[in-house]
Formats: sequence, structure tokens, C-alpha cells
Amino acid sequence: MDSEKTPPPVTNEIDPKVPASAPRQAPIERNPIQHEFAIQDVSAWVLRIGVVLSTSVMVLGVIISYIHHVPSVHHMKHFVFVDHVSVIWNGVLAGRGGSIIDVGVYLLVLTPIVRVFTSMVLFIVAEKDYFYAVVTFFVLLMTLGALLFIH
Repeated sequence: MDSEKTPPPVTNEIDPKVPASAPRQAPIERNPIQHEFAIQDVSAWVLRIGVVLSTSVMVLGVIISYIHHVPSVHHMKHFVFVDHVSVIWNGVLAGRGGSIIDVGVYLLVLTPIVRVFTSMVLFIVAEKDYFYAVVTFFVLLMTLGALLFIH
């Protein structure tokens, strides 16, 4: 009696339990429209927008300064950064390029502070991670404290 041995079934390379003749399922693709923003993504966008905005304001201030008059080397050596908001605001309203540059510098300084604040809000609202929200709040307090008491 000749008994014929049947060859073992051909199996799928990825999962040996699934026969090779079984139809393969397409991988599940993520819909880019339903993408949830991670805190890092939002933080990166806040930093990008802040840098672009502050740079644009500073370039505008330089252009306005050169339109009104070409600054001399003596004037540039003795330029003093104004830190009083009312003086800067009055200079912006008067169309002074130096004051507009000062606004750009303030925007650049405030950019990381806005980033930390945004992260704190996202930890509370989106992640519901109150521990990191409290830690971020203390980082925000230390940053603001250092900025306010730098004189």
C-alpha cells in the first residue's frame, strides 16, 4: 500500500496561521483630517508664528527708520532700548521705526512665554494631565518672575 503524503499547506509569511490563499487585508490608514495635534506640534507652531511675526515687525521698523532718515553710526552706538510700554506705544503711534523695532523685540521675548502658556492649557484641556499642567504653571511663573524682576 502506497500512502501518499500530502504536502503541508503553504502559509502566509507574515502570519503562519493564515493560509497563503487567504485574502490579505489592507493596512488601516489614518485619515489625515482626523489627526489630533500633539502638544509638541502646537508648541512648534506657536514658536514659528512668534518668530516670523516678531521678525516681520522688526524688519518693518528698520524699513520705516530708513524711510524717515538714514541712521548715523553715532546714533546706532548710543541707541538705548526703551522698556516703558507707554513710550513704545506713543512711538509706534507716531510712526517711529525704533519703537516698532522695540515691539518686535518684545514679541520675540513673549513668544516662549506664550508657548509655555499654550502647553499648560493643552495639558489641562486636551490631555487632562493635571500634574504636567501644574509643573508647566510653575515654569510659567518662574519665567514671568525672572522677566519682571530682571532690573
